[in-house]
Parts: sequence; structure tokens; C-alpha cells
Amino acid sequence: MSTILDVAKLAGVSTATVSRVINLPQTVRESTRKKVQHAMGVCNYKYNALARGFATKKTNTIGLIIPNINNPVFAESTRGVQDYADSNKTQIILGNTYYQYEKEEGLINTLREKQVDGFIITTTNPKSIVLNSLVEEKVPFVLLYSTPKKGAFSAVGVDNFKGGYLATEHLVKLGHKRIGMIAGKFSISDRSLHRWHGYRQCLKNYNIDYDNKLLFQTNYSLAGGKVSMEKMLALQDPPTAVFCSNDYMALGAMKGARECGLSLPQDMSIVGFDDIQIASYVVPRLTTIHQPAYEMGKLGAKLLFSLMEEKTGKPVQKMLASSLVVRGSTHGV
Repeated sequence: MSTILDVAKLAGVSTATVSRVINLPQTVRESTRKKVQHAMGVCNYKYNALARGFATKKTNTIGLIIPNINNPVFAESTRGVQDYADSNKTQIILGNTYYQYEKEEGLINTLREKQVDGFIITTTNPKSIVLNSLVEEKVPFVLLYSTPKKGAFSAVGVDNFKGGYLATEHLVKLGHKRIGMIAGKFSISDRSLHRWHGYRQCLKNYNIDYDNKLLFQTNYSLAGGKVSMEKMLALQDPPTAVFCSNDYMALGAMKGARECGLSLPQDMSIVGFDDIQIASYVVPRLTTIHQPAYEMGKLGAKLLFSLMEEKTGKPVQKMLASSLVVRGSTHGV
């Protein structure tokens, strides 16, 4: 059986364009529309009319899309979504993108074909065509972790700018002047970008020059944190402290610092972001920014159910409180 992906490949367009041809043909140029319709005929593709039937069809399933199933912070928010869905007799279908936009787009379109009632998405790109197509076609969805303060998307998250600022300020107040940042790639995470903005603003406010050599963008992984720390320590003027834009990378950075012969926190202070459970068990215990991942997931699910029941007309953005948790991985100079 042909899928929407088959049609898109044959027509040389995105799956979002195919979806618009089916549901909002007046918004697509005639030449593109004819090309897609021809591809549908060649593929003998039968659309299930999900978008048109959303108001009346209900499957009691929702799609939950996360970027990294290995990261415990997403396990916590998933648990929050699951608990709320269970209480409403709804099943979740979980998809993992590995921070790849193509996988995210494919998962969204596949789950739409399975007629899920709505989505909760931790996106790799909040400006993507596929998200805009969900808005155009009135498909209920909520973003998790991303925090757009206005616009067409409903979202639940924390103030990532503030979190980045608090983490950096903690290191500044300990006397550090050379503060590096190991960040998730900005191209796949608006959360990381906003945390970097907070880091930069803090340095500016405390009259500390920003040095681009102290920024390392990498994969959200243990290995990414480890390798980035090793590269930082190889600089002619290495940092005395590092802010990592998640705990997973911070744990890798701790290992990298140790393997380079440093003592923690005497020779290197490290701050993470998320406050995953293992952060309080490693030695030294990790100083980090706490974000309420379970509550975020539960509130995201609650908001989605409200959208699915059409109780709210306009997009809703909810920002939960984050806080600095000081432990043993940071030390004054």
C-alpha cells in the first residue's frame, strides 16, 4: 500500500505539500497541485481523510514525539503525558526522532494516517513546514520544552533564556571569568539557542567579554560533552568553568575533564541543565538547572485534551518555573 511519503517522493515535493493538496488545494499552485494529483494516481494512493474528519473521528490515541529516548528528561515528561492520558482512557503512540527533522516530519505524517486525535511534540524546528501545516489543517498539537511566547503554536516549557542566565551567573559569582559553553546544536534545538542567549546576556551584564572560541556546539550526548570538553582544554587559554545545555552532555564533560587529568570541582566547575535523577548521584553531584519535566508533560497533555475538545480557541503558551540547584560540581576560584 502506498503512503503519503511515496507520493511526495514521486512528485518531488514535501509531505506537507501533499497534505495541503488533499485538504487545502486552493492554497497550492496549480502546477504543483497537478503534479501531486498525478503522483497520487500513479501510486494509487488512498487518503483516509483524517484532517477533514477530525471534528467527528476519535481514536482515543495521541502521538508523542520526542528527540532522544536515551535522555532521562524525556522519560520524565513522557511519564507525565502517559499518566494524564491513562486517566482519560487514551493511548499514546511514541516516536523518537534522534533530533532529525526528516524523521520528525515522517512520524507526524505516519501518525496522522493512523488517525491520532492530536500530538505532543518536542520539535527539532519550531518554524517547520509540517508544524505550520498542522495549524492550517486545525490538527490539535502542543509543543513541549520549546517556549514561543506568542504565535500560532500552543506550548509548555520553561524560560530557557533565564535558565542559561542563572547557570552562568552562578559561575560568575564564584569568581570565574573564562566560562565556556557546551551547547546542543542550534540548528536542531531552539532550547539550546535560548540558553546560549541567556549565557551571553549574563556575561555582558557582568562586563565579561564573550569569546566565541569557548562555545562548542555538539550532539546532545555523553560523547558530545566529553569530546567538547577535551577540545576546550586543548585551547591556549582554556576555561575554568563550563555551562552545558543539558545534564547528559555535562556528565560527558565531567568524564572528559577527568581523563585530561583535572580534579572536579577544584580545577573545573561544571553546570548542567535539566536536573535528571542521576545528577544527584554522580561524584561530585552535579550543579544544574532544574526543570519540572514530569509536570511539563502532564500539563502538556492536559492542554492538548483541552484543544481536542475545542475548549480553547487561541494558542496557549505556559511557562513553568525553573531553578538553580547548587551541588558539588562547582567551586570558587
